[in-house]
Amino acid sequence: MTGMIQANKQSLSLRKITKSYGPISVLKGIDVEVDEGEFVVLLGPSGCGKSTLLHAIAGLHSIDSGEIVIEGRPVTHIPTRERDVAMVFQSYALYPNMTVAQNIGFPLRMRKLSRETISQRVSEVARLLQIEPLLERKPRELSGGQRQRVAIGRALVRDPKIFLFDEPLSNLDATLRVETRAEIKRLHERVGKTMVYVTHDQIEAMTLATRIVVMNKGDIQQVGSPYEIYHKPANTFVARFVGSPSMQFISGRLVMDGTAVIFTDGKDWKLPLPLPGLSEGISGDVILGVRPEHIKLARHDEEGHDAIVDLVESTGPEDNVTLSINGQTATARLETGSTAPGQTIKVQIAAEKASLFDAATGQRLN
Repeated sequence: MTGMIQANKQSLSLRKITKSYGPISVLKGIDVEVDEGEFVVLLGPSGCGKSTLLHAIAGLHSIDSGEIVIEGRPVTHIPTRERDVAMVFQSYALYPNMTVAQNIGFPLRMRKLSRETISQRVSEVARLLQIEPLLERKPRELSGGQRQRVAIGRALVRDPKIFLFDEPLSNLDATLRVETRAEIKRLHERVGKTMVYVTHDQIEAMTLATRIVVMNKGDIQQVGSPYEIYHKPANTFVARFVGSPSMQFISGRLVMDGTAVIFTDGKDWKLPLPLPGLSEGISGDVILGVRPEHIKLARHDEEGHDAIVDLVESTGPEDNVTLSINGQTATARLETGSTAPGQTIKVQIAAEKASLFDAATGQRLN
């Protein structure tokens, strides 16, 4: 399956990109159009092709077929140094014998710019990244987060057309990841440059992206805003991959009861669904997808579905509660301390928030 980002003024166009290593197809006809100034995140599990695609944009990997266009200029067969892109890697790749200022200014020295111009540009970038007090330090004197900011500064100083980020936060601890992620988001808002960012971390994707490209096994599964990816996943892969805990699946069938559409597990469990668009020809096996936060405890005076509490995992403010509903397993996000293992409770599912998928193909129905 391929997807496409619709754009007004294209900063980057990837047209039917394919790449194979022997019999293994890594990229299978990728089509992506990136608008100028967008922050696009390539998201997917290890081995899905996202880093290969990013390296192809940079010119670090050749492609078998297709076309790469940057601001209207075909660059498929143009060397990396002539593509006017800047890349930030997972490893900081700083020169240990150089100061921070020298590391940031290195790309400009390679262009043989004047000392005054280099000094001015380095100062501007250091001020933007708030690393001015670090300019005379060596990399060994910096924290991981500071080193990553220096690596970003070295890319930023070139003023490229496109910034490429290859899992830049993977080497940082949890606290630094959050801080550096916020800095990258603020940086994008300030400079307004097109950024393409690779990660397997769906939290990074959701918080940074204006658009997310979800990939799996060399294909694009879905392209959309973080809201669309989370609330309207195109298939069960996207629904399962995005979200923690992921979307919960309950197998069953759709049946008609007069004009109402009813989901049933084939036993005594039924859920009316507000699906007027599927009022005809909707019978058949389906998968009901529900986010954990849309499964709630029913009050004593409310109707609900019986569920047995199998496991309670506390996250602090909330509990992730694994439930058995008529023999099928689902995880709910409930108020901390509200349930205990072995307890039988009644739950309500927000039917208006549910997703439906075809049981055979996994594709979204509603």
